[in-house]
Amino acid sequence: MTVLLAANALAAVAGIAFALVGGVHPAALSESGTPSGGERFYGWMYAVRGVPLGVAAAVAPLVWAGAVCSLVLYTAATAQVGDAAIGVATRKWTMIAGAAVAAVLHVATAVAIR
Repeated sequence: MTVLLAANALAAVAGIAFALVGGVHPAALSESGTPSGGERFYGWMYAVRGVPLGVAAAVAPLVWAGAVCSLVLYTAATAQVGDAAIGVATRKWTMIAGAAVAAVLHVATAVAIR
């Protein structure tokens, strides 16, 4: 269980890091030379969603058990599935893999702590 909690927290922290990069330097994720105003806008939208969900997914299993924690982790997993779907649509294989692994870890942790 400790290994799963650590892996879940690591996935959540990685999600937070990518969300912050998306907000501060969106061209790093979009691979465009100079980000447009729209890229900066959506980068910040990603950060505003990703940072709180990442913090919640990392902290919730350490604070709560049961249905509340599972709900938080399933919500974070759903966001990661959405990110993986965007990766499929844009053919960004690292985005697909990273988001899929995070989603699996969040769901596995939710099931384990229930």
